[in-house]
Amino acid sequence: MKPLIVLFALLLVPITAVPTIAAQVRVFMGEINITGAHNRDELKTTMQTLLASRLSGDRVTVVGNVAGADAVISATYISIGKMFSIDAVATPTAVGNTVIRAFVQGDTQDELIPAVGKLAEKLTTELVKSSHTAQQITADTTVASAAKTNVMTAATGDFIKPRELEKGAANGWISQRLNGAATLIAVGTILKDGSRDIFLAEERRLAYYRQEKEMKLVAEMELKPADKIISLDTITGGDGSLDIYLTIIRSGELSSQVWRVKGDSLVMVAEKLPYYFRSTALSGGAKKLYAQSMGRDDDFFGEVAEATRVGATINLKNPLKMPRFGTIYSFNQFRDRDGKTFTAVINPDGYVIVYDEQLKELWRSNDKFGGSELFFQKEDDANQRVSGDRFRWIFQNQRIQVTSKGELLVGKNDGFWVLGNARSYKRGAVYCLTWNGSSLEEKWRTRETQNYMPDYFFDETRNELLFLQTVQRPGISNRGASSLSIKKVE
Repeated sequence: MKPLIVLFALLLVPITAVPTIAAQVRVFMGEINITGAHNRDELKTTMQTLLASRLSGDRVTVVGNVAGADAVISATYISIGKMFSIDAVATPTAVGNTVIRAFVQGDTQDELIPAVGKLAEKLTTELVKSSHTAQQITADTTVASAAKTNVMTAATGDFIKPRELEKGAANGWISQRLNGAATLIAVGTILKDGSRDIFLAEERRLAYYRQEKEMKLVAEMELKPADKIISLDTITGGDGSLDIYLTIIRSGELSSQVWRVKGDSLVMVAEKLPYYFRSTALSGGAKKLYAQSMGRDDDFFGEVAEATRVGATINLKNPLKMPRFGTIYSFNQFRDRDGKTFTAVINPDGYVIVYDEQLKELWRSNDKFGGSELFFQKEDDANQRVSGDRFRWIFQNQRIQVTSKGELLVGKNDGFWVLGNARSYKRGAVYCLTWNGSSLEEKWRTRETQNYMPDYFFDETRNELLFLQTVQRPGISNRGASSLSIKKVE
């Protein structure tokens, strides 16, 4: 009797496992990077609209949330003279599925719209083919599973669970979904009840949150369309109030601002400041404000110096000489056991370099660190013929933090699309490095986040790491979304 039951089950499985009508493939339109075109922002929006409309059909539909998508589409448009090329990548959201790549090219801009249509056709064909393959594998797996009547339960060791799920929420905290794809984080005042003020910045928006059991939005403000925030820092002013420094690029020039919290509002107290700003604790000492200028031809000009503010006037003192690759955002200092001061720098290629007190290079990492999608641009007509781009792209790398123990904390992002100025990262981690007298060695690292980590902050007073994550990238009609997670460093 038992063999007959098994045979009857096998006959029924193919009928229920294989669908009669294939479901639509759901895709989410991700970033489209533009290189070599003058009207970059306008072309980016146009390309997203064209590709999305031509992908939508009976077999493929474009959705507005990556959580409900089968694949994420990203593309890069490269223009060299009159010729152009569009390279697209469809990255499946399910683990194990094949990444799809396709490209088209044309000789003139008149061929752009037909080329986008051809690209959509190629992507649609491959997406549907990939979807059918995945459905067939699922059906075959179901049939094979039904044929096995005596499958033993897997041992506990066969399943790897995240430590957070094993321990529960006692050693960490994660926020709800926050509106806006924030790129920067800064911590403000810690209140008597244990809550904490946190500031998040998007490209043209500053948000003021109160971190309690959840993140409560207290106030926010938006800048002008020509402004772009590239740095967010907080420091206690001379009168004991918290100053919020926004380093802003406007039309390729510095036009920074200072804000303060007044009740439940954000109030600007200074503007049009021609400086990059950063607050940090060099060598793990007291937190101070630093500033640096921009040159006509240099992205960062002159020495980094301590800064104090009186109204809209910035006073500089105690300048620091920078080693090669050293800028206000790429360096920090630490001391060894003998009290010698060293300078650590992340160079533009992502390598950590250590210099001695005479600014002589002592050591360079074998692995790359850093990785950021945040950038600003300056006109670069002198190199336009070589680069094919009217603008020079200056990426803001992950900053180095130094603890009071002399430990170096540095972020690291990895991505599935990093080619020249086209960057799209998908996971991040923070590394703790210590100097052993001849090199930096890893003391510990965090687990990788499941999203791009645009910024992080180590709150040494509480021994907590704050991770800012991008859970949805901004699109044509939305600001994207972020989340904040906090882990105790044990």
